[in-house]
Amino acid sequence: MPPTAACRAGLLPLRLYARRTACRITRAALLAVAFAASGMAAAAVQATTTADTVTQALPERCMRIQVHQQDDRLTLQAAFDATAQTISPERSASLLSKEFRRVYDMLEAHHRLDARFDARMAILSYELFGPLLPGLRKAPCVIFQIEPTSMHFALDLLPLDGVPLFVQKPVAFSFADAGGVTRIQGEPAAVQPAAAGTPAAGLGPQSRGLILRDPETDPDDGTGGVQKLFPGSSFQIISSATPDIFARSRYDFLLISGEGVVSPTWGKPEKDENDAIGLGEDDMYPQDLHGAAFKLIYLDASQLALSKAFIDAARHSGARHYLAPIISNEAGHSSTLTLRYFFGGLNQGMAPIDALYQTRRQIYKEFEGRVNRTEQIYYAYPFRLYLL
Repeated sequence: MPPTAACRAGLLPLRLYARRTACRITRAALLAVAFAASGMAAAAVQATTTADTVTQALPERCMRIQVHQQDDRLTLQAAFDATAQTISPERSASLLSKEFRRVYDMLEAHHRLDARFDARMAILSYELFGPLLPGLRKAPCVIFQIEPTSMHFALDLLPLDGVPLFVQKPVAFSFADAGGVTRIQGEPAAVQPAAAGTPAAGLGPQSRGLILRDPETDPDDGTGGVQKLFPGSSFQIISSATPDIFARSRYDFLLISGEGVVSPTWGKPEKDENDAIGLGEDDMYPQDLHGAAFKLIYLDASQLALSKAFIDAARHSGARHYLAPIISNEAGHSSTLTLRYFFGGLNQGMAPIDALYQTRRQIYKEFEGRVNRTEQIYYAYPFRLYLL
């Protein structure tokens, strides 16, 4: 039985095989700083500090932060404006990973984000970003270079002066081994090769995509709206699709709104070979992208931003950008807005990093004061961009 069929039948664990709405339903000093910062956040989070005009995020001007783990120690190497900094948090890598796992579990379970959550995020921000704050405030954009062990780290949700980073800056993620490019220790990002982990221009209205829609996960037909933006695209209901359509596909982008099945490994060596997207009678697995050619892959399917197997398969297909939610995102509603705003930005020539920034910030601001902060984060935050 395919994983998505088992999910529908209720035979797989809920936490490991989440399905959108239907299947998921010195410490004292740090604490003092955290609770002070959480008090700031309660007020500051009600208003963003960014201007309404979105400027292009040039890769050579982004702050790049490499997150590296070795011997249970975490190291952050940051490069911005011809300056390099190295941060070594006091707590071990395993303890920090557990902290981010708690954050992830709260987001995934849609728990209320209260003052304790603010305190936890403020502590993490102080530990990881403290010495970087002056540069972060100046940087026009941020690229986190991570490893599989830190995929669940919600780094762009950490507060900067009380407001989540993703609301204030264009943010993207990449892997240190993307394209075979290795960072030279201490060398500023501006002199790094631009072939890997580099934002590129938007698609433009002439671009063509392969678009698959599951009416259950896309009840508002957000994918249909994308087809109108890119009329040369091929559109198909997902139940009629088969895995072999991808290998022979040659499009500018792939958009799938479907049922995601991911078993997060949390950076451990276990293979994520069960990760899949439900099609019709069969499921789509990462290897089904072999032989395909896409510039951008957008998977509106729960937790697919945690699937290293899908990300690697996207890179091997030639894709430069991969977008998916890090948690089990909403079916319709906010996910529809994300589709509309993101692809609308691409249609106007925005780079994906800028289009996602505008999208998440706009959704965050639209729901400000209309819903509680838990819902506001849940609606605006889930999607992550990887530069491949």
